[in-house]
Amino acid sequence: MVNSRATMNTKLGEWMWRFLAIVMMFSVAWTVWIIYQLNPPPLVMNAAFEAAAKAKGKGTAERQSAQGVIAPPVPAVSPVAAPPGSASAAAEAPKQPPINPDKLKFTDSIAVPDPTAKK
Repeated sequence: MVNSRATMNTKLGEWMWRFLAIVMMFSVAWTVWIIYQLNPPPLVMNAAFEAAAKAKGKGTAERQSAQGVIAPPVPAVSPVAAPPGSASAAAEAPKQPPINPDKLKFTDSIAVPDPTAKK
């Protein structure tokens, strides 16, 4: 007999193993995708930073590293002293922050502010 119980079980077992193989390949692909998402490649490559440093000239190549960290510019010291009212003296004055940093501090308690208190 061709359609015996043994051949039917063999056919069912074959499809079960194929299904299991597909599920295993899907799980491995999913795991690789998750690992890739957790370690994405950088959006800007080191070559881009090096090209930017070369484009700016040889003087700025030392201030910009391949990782993109840009050092602050070194102030130029002129041999002639500038008068106190010149633009260089105004540039050396410390700039005030655009916001009041005291308003950004956390409070020590969760008290409701008093609307009658003067500020």
